[in-house]
Amino acid sequence: MPDYRTQFADFGETTYLNCAYQGVFPLTAVARAHEAIELKCHPERMRPAEFFELPKRVRSHLARIIGSNENEIALISGATQGIGIVAAGLQLQPGDEVIVAASNFPSNLFTWLHLRRLGVRVHVLRDDPGPFQVEDVARAFTPRTRLLALDWVEFSTGRRIDLAALGELAHQRGALFVVDGTQGAGALELNIHELPVDVFVAGAYKWLLGPYGTGFVYLRDELLNRLDLKVVNWLSVDGSDNFDALPVDDFVLPRAAGIFDSAATANFLNLYAFEACLEFVLGVGVASVTRHCTDLLNFAADRLRSKGYHLGNHDDRSRLASPILTFQGQSDDATAKLYGDLKAKHIEVSLRHNRIRVSPYLYNNSEDIERLLDMAN
Repeated sequence: MPDYRTQFADFGETTYLNCAYQGVFPLTAVARAHEAIELKCHPERMRPAEFFELPKRVRSHLARIIGSNENEIALISGATQGIGIVAAGLQLQPGDEVIVAASNFPSNLFTWLHLRRLGVRVHVLRDDPGPFQVEDVARAFTPRTRLLALDWVEFSTGRRIDLAALGELAHQRGALFVVDGTQGAGALELNIHELPVDVFVAGAYKWLLGPYGTGFVYLRDELLNRLDLKVVNWLSVDGSDNFDALPVDDFVLPRAAGIFDSAATANFLNLYAFEACLEFVLGVGVASVTRHCTDLLNFAADRLRSKGYHLGNHDDRSRLASPILTFQGQSDDATAKLYGDLKAKHIEVSLRHNRIRVSPYLYNNSEDIERLLDMAN
């Protein structure tokens, strides 16, 4: 495998095993960010057409990564905005029901809970030691269930759900399947058109390596006519690139998810770097990321298990691969102490729900895992 470490900044004494917290810019993205700053310093160099072409290129890259069409991708500021587009656009009525999980990241939780003020019933699946079983989720459905909203990879455990099985369940019951894929997009292979997923949102600052404040939402083409558009992004209107002949009296919105783009979509200070990040991901291939991270985490899991640690998502190798490994000591205090010791030795991981979360990337190797394991005595 190529030495991808040279394509990222030097971490010095730090061992960074925390991509699930914040992805790292490849050096090509750093260069593009500097280019964007230069354009802001010298705006006379910016071609007006770039405000339309740049989002189009980014949209195309994202579509290739998840296996969708460009017209099914909207560029947004993060997963919360994507969830909001659906929650507001569906115009759910009093008595309608939504199913969510207590283990969802807040992006895929609070907006749904907020619908209770409108009389929408929100059924919360409680946390469970193992991944969601289809039969357990099925019991939460009623004839009024309109939507099932889950995370592809749980942020606090690393558990990965079966998109095919749960999406099929939702569709059999006449409901939409909404997925927050932030902790999987860019780390796990995906062909969204082969899955019963209606909405797929992701913040791009983790496994897609993008700047904070970037993300996307995939909206299945058949869903577009069902979503009410609250605010028109002028960049998405047909003919809006011609200021001398704006279609004031009879403007037309294209049949594309891009009508839900966030305002000021062509934020080149973000998108120039984001474009470079996506080019890097496409260049190395998501399959390479999955394979590398899985090898490192399986190595870590075997050793941690032998040391007596409880693993949150790698106890059973038959489970779906995940880019995240979580583990716990014999007590919460012991886990917290180990986390503090790791931080003191500049080993960067996260602590989530009394679990240490490990999330390597292409810049990590077995020596980094060995350093972590040496501390876990």
